[in-house]
Amino acid sequence: MVRITFISLLVFLGFSAVTLAQEKPISLAEAIDRSLENATHTRIAKANKEAAEAGSGILSSDYIPTINSSFSYTRSQYPQIVTPIRAQGAFPPLDDQLYEANIQANWEIFDFGESRAMRRKAKALADAANIKYELARMETIESTASAYIQLHQLKELKKVQDERIQTLKKDKEQLKALYREGRIAEVDLLKIDDAIVEAETAVITTENNIDQLLQELSDDLGLEHQLNPDDIAPLTFNEEVLFNPDHATVDNAPSISAAKEQKKAADLEARASYRAFLPQLNLFATELLRTGSEFEIDDQWMVGIRFNIPLFAGKRIVNNQVKKKEAKSQQIQLEQTRQQYRQQLNKLTNAQFETQKRIQSTKTRTKYLEETYRIESKSYTQGRSTLTDLLTTESKLNSVRAELIAMRAQLRILNLNIAVLTGELNKEIAIKLAEGKSL
Repeated sequence: MVRITFISLLVFLGFSAVTLAQEKPISLAEAIDRSLENATHTRIAKANKEAAEAGSGILSSDYIPTINSSFSYTRSQYPQIVTPIRAQGAFPPLDDQLYEANIQANWEIFDFGESRAMRRKAKALADAANIKYELARMETIESTASAYIQLHQLKELKKVQDERIQTLKKDKEQLKALYREGRIAEVDLLKIDDAIVEAETAVITTENNIDQLLQELSDDLGLEHQLNPDDIAPLTFNEEVLFNPDHATVDNAPSISAAKEQKKAADLEARASYRAFLPQLNLFATELLRTGSEFEIDDQWMVGIRFNIPLFAGKRIVNNQVKKKEAKSQQIQLEQTRQQYRQQLNKLTNAQFETQKRIQSTKTRTKYLEETYRIESKSYTQGRSTLTDLLTTESKLNSVRAELIAMRAQLRILNLNIAVLTGELNKEIAIKLAEGKSL
């Protein structure tokens, strides 16, 4: 009996430990690791990188010898030659059934660099795919960190909205007392009820936004069930710091580096299309096994060298024209990417400073409106101001509080965007930027 109780206790403790482990909130660091493994965007970029790397391997070179084989059986109406004539005056054997096995080897040893250019093009595309994969990882890290920041923002907003509802309900109780004393009109009660309904509707909107954000985050983390707000470990918002990379050069940006590799690949492909008009030198070898219905196998081999000289190929001419235009298009796209990078970086930097100034001014406005609301609340109780004035100030105070929460979150997201744009974001930097810590 004691043994059964002891075993039951162990089972209970084990179950409790598993339950506690499952209920432990997911930290931002853990969420980033999960999203890097499960986010669709990152997985697609990884598959593209692996495909490009496979296409640029040594076996993709045209200078690697190729070996082919073929097997055939033929039955004909009239007998055919089984083996060729090998002696003067000797007639070769005939048979109406032929069995053939042919093994061929071909080795391209010189083509004026056409195959080498195509191999270098494949390597450039692999480099571009690798850069895009790293960029996709940074974008996934940024997306996950931004989701945590927005969840923190929405939770803080809901807390402010709940406090507003409680304050309005307390005001309503005071108004009821004043109404019973005949000091205010019934319309004031209707106004406060309208304000409460409006506040409760705002809470519903915030809860819906939280639910939608949690669903998106659950998908990125590869979870089968949707997360709850309590499943997310809260962030600690520190100072409002600005992220300004020290070495943000244009050519080091991931988007520009990838565009440069794609342009390089297009140039190499255009070069290869030019060299397709030049001669090619090949070595070849063939071994032919042939027999008839008697199954006496005849073995014959040949080796040689082949010099191919292209004279006219309309398809190659068209291909050359297409590759030239594609290389020009990639050049223009590279210029466009550089231009977009400069514009985006300037836009984000300006937004940083603007948001920082707005945070400072919003903090000042919050203090001013809190004091104004306190004075007007007292003034209204004494009958020296109207309820409309009081509710107007209360609404402004609520809007400013919500704006302050939004601005603090926006500054952190802007920092993350700049880190992705300049190619400097990783998990450690993302966590610090999300919490507002100096790097």
